[in-house]
Amino acid sequence: MVAMVLIVASGTLLVVAVMNYFTARTTLSTIESHLRDNLRRKGTDLVASQGLALRDLVADNAFGDVARLIERTVQGDEDVAFGLFMDEDGKPWGFASRLVTPSGRNAQDWAELGIKPDAIRSGAAPFTTKVVLGQAVFEFEAPVVDDKHTTLGTLRYALSHRSLQKALAAARGASRRALITTVVVLLLLGGGATMLGFAFSQRAASRITRPLGDLTGAAKALAQGRRDIRVSIDSGDELQLLGSAFNDMVTEIRDYTVRLEDMNRGLETKVQERTQALGERNRDMRLVLDNVAQGLVTLSADGRLAPERSAIVDRWFGPYGPDTQFTDYMMGVDPIFAEFFALAYQALWEDVLPRALCLEQLPRRLRQGDRVYQCTYFPLGQQAVPEGMLVVIDDITEQLRGARQVAERTEILALLEACTRDRARLFAFVDETNELLARARGADMATQKRLIHTVKGNTGLMGLGVVATICHELEDLLAERHGALTPEDLVPLEDRWTHLTSTLTNFVGDRRHDVVEVPVEDLDRLDQEIRSGLNGPRLAERLSSWRLEPAERPLAGLAHHARALAARIGKGPIEVIVDGGGVRLPARAWAGLWSDLVHVISNAIDHGLESPAVRQSAGKPAVATLKLSTRLIDRRIVIEIEDDGAGIDWAAIRNAASRRGLPHDTQEDLIRAMFAPDVSTRSEVTTVSGRGIGLAAVQSQMEALGGTTQVRSRPGEGACFTFMFPVPEIGGVRGPDAQASGGRVAVA
Repeated sequence: MVAMVLIVASGTLLVVAVMNYFTARTTLSTIESHLRDNLRRKGTDLVASQGLALRDLVADNAFGDVARLIERTVQGDEDVAFGLFMDEDGKPWGFASRLVTPSGRNAQDWAELGIKPDAIRSGAAPFTTKVVLGQAVFEFEAPVVDDKHTTLGTLRYALSHRSLQKALAAARGASRRALITTVVVLLLLGGGATMLGFAFSQRAASRITRPLGDLTGAAKALAQGRRDIRVSIDSGDELQLLGSAFNDMVTEIRDYTVRLEDMNRGLETKVQERTQALGERNRDMRLVLDNVAQGLVTLSADGRLAPERSAIVDRWFGPYGPDTQFTDYMMGVDPIFAEFFALAYQALWEDVLPRALCLEQLPRRLRQGDRVYQCTYFPLGQQAVPEGMLVVIDDITEQLRGARQVAERTEILALLEACTRDRARLFAFVDETNELLARARGADMATQKRLIHTVKGNTGLMGLGVVATICHELEDLLAERHGALTPEDLVPLEDRWTHLTSTLTNFVGDRRHDVVEVPVEDLDRLDQEIRSGLNGPRLAERLSSWRLEPAERPLAGLAHHARALAARIGKGPIEVIVDGGGVRLPARAWAGLWSDLVHVISNAIDHGLESPAVRQSAGKPAVATLKLSTRLIDRRIVIEIEDDGAGIDWAAIRNAASRRGLPHDTQEDLIRAMFAPDVSTRSEVTTVSGRGIGLAAVQSQMEALGGTTQVRSRPGEGACFTFMFPVPEIGGVRGPDAQASGGRVAVA
């Protein structure tokens, strides 16, 4: 209570002092403002009235009267510091001053005031505040004019600040004395209130402290374990009620203690039973973890491994200590996996991207030497934000090895099937692939991109999935490295290709180019022509044409690739029309072109054809149509690939060409850009398209064969690629000898 009284008294004293201070400041400011206004009015009235009085004196040239008037005015008013009248020529008629110079004498010369005649004649403001001879004054001036408003001179008076300062000093003193008196009174009142409060506090304390002391002692005894303690308070107020409540509480505590002891005896038995059950369950769980064939580990939200895990994890990757980060643990197994996991796991807990997307971005494959593991992730907890993560690790090395063996056997079967279906075409493909792989060794990055992409397309067309997969992995490596592949990088591809060609050689022997396949219908037709009297030169020409390959064969291979690709990427079944036009071509000379045209087919299926649902919504037949044809026109071989899809997206090609810095103003610029290297309208790379290499390979083959390309396309109506070649320049031919017989055209 004493402390509260002191605080209240101090606060009151402070508030009063502050309020008095601000009130005094406001009062002084008001007084100063009134005093300044009075001085201003006094000075203004003085110069105005004397200006009228001086008008006649100046007009009459009463120099003495003017001087006496100014002198009497200065001497008769203590507030007037000086007075001065000057005519229009800057000559003083009268001057009087109360100002004292620094030397202590009165200023007798108006020039000592620092007044310039030109400033007087300039008609300056009638009221200014300035410092003259170290004293602050209000200076007033007014022109003296006659009845015709002609300026006769200027009258100037200065009023001293001394009266103003004296009044302000007196007001400050009065305010200070009032403040001191108020503070003293408040101190006396505060001291008296404090003494009175202290007396009342002691009196009240004598009635409170004794019962409280008894309660405190009883509470300490209760805390020490005594259950028979009681208090006796007879104060007739709340303390007596508090004592009774304390006695009741002690009684209830004693009763609860007895019951709790009974419950504890039963609880100990239950704890022992539950501990035994948990121990048996933990042994069962440990037995499962020690014998399960999967790696099971749990992670906390910050990526730390829990101590519990399946025993096989230690056998696979080695043991780990407490508080080990999963990323650090995996860094010694697969650094690339660990880096990708750290980034994706951090994004999962930042809750910026959708959680399902973050889970999909977690790496799935873990590699350790020649072993491959599959990782599956399960969030723990039912909340929106998981409590942790369960990682299930499976060793899929044998599974992948088995799948690889099945793929390799399937690849060999596809190779042998191609041999039985079109022997000449197959060996032309083998020779071309051998040449491409030989050129890839030591080539620059751009050439390797084109060659590897061509090999991937050719082998995919032939059904050699393992080789195509290796080529796709090499393309990824080229994209990541931004540099050419080393001979060691090409070893897996070369080894697999060598194994396939060796198997093919063992199957067909060494005389692979010494066999000519002739359809039975061609033999029947030749038999009929010989019986009809076919002459020797025509017979020789017909037999020579059998060394050439019918265009239907490579076109049929392209058609097979188109149907398989359309089914794989969800474009549905398509109709492929093949028309060879009776053209026969040298298989080896044209093998490269047929292989590269796979890229045109892939682009037509992937970029051009719509899904059946989209086609039906656009009013088209659900089944798309692709037409492949060859013909001889005006001594030129013409190959056309035409589809009825959505057409070429010229705007996307223009954007891609712009990003590559290629010309893109005209239609011819866009066609050239479409066949340029590294130009693609896809934002992501797939096994079908997206690298911008396929059409560049076609353009390279066209330049090698001396051909030209035409492209026609309209939105929603499909696209047509036309490739034209002069007959004399194809396959190193001996001349432009093209003869038609039996509806067929042979280019020798």
